[in-house]
Amino acid sequence: MRFDPRHKLASKDPIPRGVEVVNDSATVAAESEKGVSAWAIDNRLRPLFGERWSVATERPLFHLVSVETQSGCNYSCHFCGVARTVDPRPPGQMSWLNINKIADELGEIDYDGRVALFGNNEPLLDSRIVDIVRTFRKRVPAADIRLLTNGALLNPDLAVALFRAGLDCLVVNNYTDGVRLTRRVRDLIAVSERFASYDLRISVRERDEILTSRAGTAPNKPQPAGPARGFCALPFTDLHVSYTGDVNLCCFDAHNRSSLGSLATQDLLQIWNSAAFTAHRERLLLGDRSGFPLCAACDFDGFRSPTRSDPPMIRADLVGLDE
Repeated sequence: MRFDPRHKLASKDPIPRGVEVVNDSATVAAESEKGVSAWAIDNRLRPLFGERWSVATERPLFHLVSVETQSGCNYSCHFCGVARTVDPRPPGQMSWLNINKIADELGEIDYDGRVALFGNNEPLLDSRIVDIVRTFRKRVPAADIRLLTNGALLNPDLAVALFRAGLDCLVVNNYTDGVRLTRRVRDLIAVSERFASYDLRISVRERDEILTSRAGTAPNKPQPAGPARGFCALPFTDLHVSYTGDVNLCCFDAHNRSSLGSLATQDLLQIWNSAAFTAHRERLLLGDRSGFPLCAACDFDGFRSPTRSDPPMIRADLVGLDE
């Protein structure tokens, strides 16, 4: 993209080296993509997961672990069920006991997938975040560690500290009118040469976007659009750990209503391979979301790549496929 010194995205003046700025909604708000039809998900993607999970002697491992280290957000985006003005959860922080437990268990299995140190929250509200990044980098050296923030608490020094602690990628959601850049983002761009060796991405978003129903938690879209969806791959690829230490069915359970296990009594792999998780996956492999209220209220298209192969499957591989 291009950057206008008047702080709008425009067609002139290239972004300085070290910062990537994108305002393509199909890129920055992947969950709003509607290019993959329900038919393609159910008839092309679902069989790939069915085959992969039926022939495996052990259940395939998760591709992504989301670690929500603290509750709360300091923004009030219209699409978010945990926005500052509507979050029904009690405030809280993940204990260091659980943070260390997750990092140690991932390290023990030589995990080399993605670790997202955020969930349904603003991660920079956690004053420990640099130390948490450092902990995961030390104990899970092969992981791809990422943060997604609204940038309200971000400054260049903090961004550099996060990268030096071991962060692989920092994504800043610039929530305005979809055009203007916030002062915090302009401050980052002004010293972009400091990030020339790092992966810093800025996504220019709108606070009043209408995305998915987020399992019925989106304030501006509480009901799914269109007919009910079938298969969803999220419980086959993603492991979401709430700040409470509970592992939820997926990241769209913003209000922690679907605990499938707790770090207080179980290990990550015990929960991932549990009978509860297995039962939900088996139902989804039948193309049925109706057996679980959160899934029935969700219109996320259900896409995830069935493998972490290089290159992985992407949504574009299924776009245009229909009955």
